[in-house]
Amino acid sequence: MNLKEKLTHVFSLLGLTQKAKDQSLTDEEWKTVVNRFQQEYKVTLQEAMAEENNHSQDPVITQEQITAAYTILQGIAAEQNSDTDTTTEEENTEEEETTQQTEDNTPSMSQVLTMLGQVANNVRTMSHRAAPDRPLQTTSPVAVHGYNGPADTTKFLFGIENSMFSMENRWNRITAQPSYAAANPVDEETDGPAFRKAVLEYSRSLKQRFNYLHQNNYLNQVQALSEGKFATDYSGVKSVPGGDNFIVLRQDALIARVLMKRDVTQYFPVRYGIQDSDLVFNAYFSEVSQAYQPGEVWKGGAEIQPERGYVDDAMIKLSFGQMKELERMYIAYLNKEGSDPIKWSMIEFFILNTLETAQVEQNKRRIRGMYVKPEAGKPGSYLNTGTGILYTLIRYSHENKLLLNDDAAYRSYTQDDMLDAVLEFYGDVQSQCSEDMELDNMCIYLNKTHQPWYLKNVRAKYGKDIDFSGPDSYKYKLPDTEMRIIWLPYLGQLPLMFIHEPGNLQFLEYVPGEMLNFKLKEDMELVKGWSVWKEGCSAAFVGKNFDSAAALKENNFLWQQIFMNKPCVSLEDDATTCDATKGFWFETIQNTTASKKITDITNARAGVVYIIECGHTTQPQSIDKSGKFADITAAWTPTAVGDYIMVVMNSEKNFLELERCVGGKRTINSALQPNVPGVR
Repeated sequence: MNLKEKLTHVFSLLGLTQKAKDQSLTDEEWKTVVNRFQQEYKVTLQEAMAEENNHSQDPVITQEQITAAYTILQGIAAEQNSDTDTTTEEENTEEEETTQQTEDNTPSMSQVLTMLGQVANNVRTMSHRAAPDRPLQTTSPVAVHGYNGPADTTKFLFGIENSMFSMENRWNRITAQPSYAAANPVDEETDGPAFRKAVLEYSRSLKQRFNYLHQNNYLNQVQALSEGKFATDYSGVKSVPGGDNFIVLRQDALIARVLMKRDVTQYFPVRYGIQDSDLVFNAYFSEVSQAYQPGEVWKGGAEIQPERGYVDDAMIKLSFGQMKELERMYIAYLNKEGSDPIKWSMIEFFILNTLETAQVEQNKRRIRGMYVKPEAGKPGSYLNTGTGILYTLIRYSHENKLLLNDDAAYRSYTQDDMLDAVLEFYGDVQSQCSEDMELDNMCIYLNKTHQPWYLKNVRAKYGKDIDFSGPDSYKYKLPDTEMRIIWLPYLGQLPLMFIHEPGNLQFLEYVPGEMLNFKLKEDMELVKGWSVWKEGCSAAFVGKNFDSAAALKENNFLWQQIFMNKPCVSLEDDATTCDATKGFWFETIQNTTASKKITDITNARAGVVYIIECGHTTQPQSIDKSGKFADITAAWTPTAVGDYIMVVMNSEKNFLELERCVGGKRTINSALQPNVPGVR
């Protein structure tokens, strides 16, 4: 490696390449170059230049560069001399010689080497002296590495020397000056494809970067991500030409911004690598110990009952008009919201806002979503893109693995009795523990929306001045117990409560960052964007499998590792409709009139799955295949307590059947639920 290549490398390390080309390096920056050169190659720049000059016939650097270097070194020497109180006679003589030599406007390489030696000597001399006592002095703060680069902002947006931020691109000019869009009409044939290609390259690298952060366990450190703590590694930005630390900084900041919306993963971990379905292993070991006796008297064994975790296919599909539509959305954002602290470019803004919306929807879905195969050619609800915690637990109860705690005291609660209901539920779970089971490592999950009710009840019961600060306060721990409380968002008014060991319930995905791999494509006058991924939910350990609900009840919670209340609403006597504003799970009671029919679920919302269950066999209501229920598979007539039908509203405001149970026999509608265990 010759001197020019070494200098080029040092300029690149310090981010001074462009300034070196423009010959605009400051004195301080040249000092930094000299020091860094010696650190990198264990030789001073003066010695390297002398050696290069002796062994090469061709000039290493041009006369213009020699002149520029000499001028800068002259300035450094003059500044050093002004900072020195006294100079030796030898130094004065050397300075006079140098001054005489500089009268020629074209200094030679030897003069540069002489001047470089003088600077080095001054540095060594001044290092042993105290700094001059100056009562008034202005100092410059050390520059903090930020999201913007040092390059020429007239050539690169935000000073980031990268093709993505080139000011030759129309969208970058708009970012720097929004009025550029109105003054310069878009050329869709050239600007459109170029913009979509840039988005594709950036989103692909964003996915790779997300995968790298996941593999190194950085995704759970959102604050460090947003501050650029992991920007020393450029993994995952190879698809963006010229990717450097500024690209990494901005990608990490974008990912951190999205992850700030991803708050539910702090309560339930994400397990990757599930492409279709996978077995989440667990086993039940029977007794093995016995008193000694001779002979082959065997005892013990293991019953393997793994849970099946599965994922459903999810997607984002957006359709815009021409690129002008994207510009209008971007410029309107600037005019309305002002400048973002990170100053997103048009590409980053487009991807960020799309993914933020998708992330919030995924959060809600992971708590109370349920997958439903969409109607052909019609967009479905975000809640029906995948199955979350709530309906996964309900599925376990329908599969006779999870016995629900059902008591009127905590089926529901109000703002006046929430604390009593929660304590009653905890007390029942505690009383169901066998001698082999403890609740020490478990937590209780409650509705965050109802947290003010709970705190109000605690104050009323334990004192109005009670302190709720700290992790061990009653805000995060049940009174007079060691049971930790986790407050779940996105539950609306649902009085849900369940107890399990953190880490048991988990979200499932296939490839980390798949949702971030956003693509764009031109289709005539439209711009289409999309990404696809897989998601689901599963528990590692629920309880033993039983063939019937009766056998599950007879087991009486033995081996069970998840405990949940039954947040259902009891219908009125002879009710013919269900009111969705009161809940999603309705149970019939003993009726006084025979042949009553459920004809509607009023106030039903798109995406929400509703359950109608038989709570009493005395003249129970049934559902005909007509009216709002004309699209169910057949009329539903329950014959046993616990029989149910599960439905969701379609685009025509009618109800589709997802599954049903009649006479204790569960049937899944495979056309709408193709991946649920039991279908395949």
